[in-house]
Amino acid sequence: FLAGAAVYIVPMRIGGGVRLKLLEALALAAPVVSTRMGAEGVAGLHDGTHCLLADQPADFAAAVLRLLDDSALGARLGAAGRALVREQYDWNAIVPRMEALYNRT
Repeated sequence: FLAGAAVYIVPMRIGGGVRLKLLEALALAAPVVSTRMGAEGVAGLHDGTHCLLADQPADFAAAVLRLLDDSALGARLGAAGRALVREQYDWNAIVPRMEALYNRT
């Protein structure tokens, strides 16, 4: 279902932990609109490059409409989001960092 989404929204106002649903959407190259809280802690994520960030309801709605109206922008954000997940969160990226951490201790 996520892979076919025209826009994936993360309207979080409060919360904690790893943003797995955001990472899943990015991994599937779905264009994302999120609040800053919803994107907090995602390494390397940048507004306008990997997703659109908006905290105010009117701005959030405008960002969703922008992606619905501009499929090329959605495709660019989706591709960049997928690339980010592969670079930062793929096992091929995680394992060397974990090994380096274990070797330091």
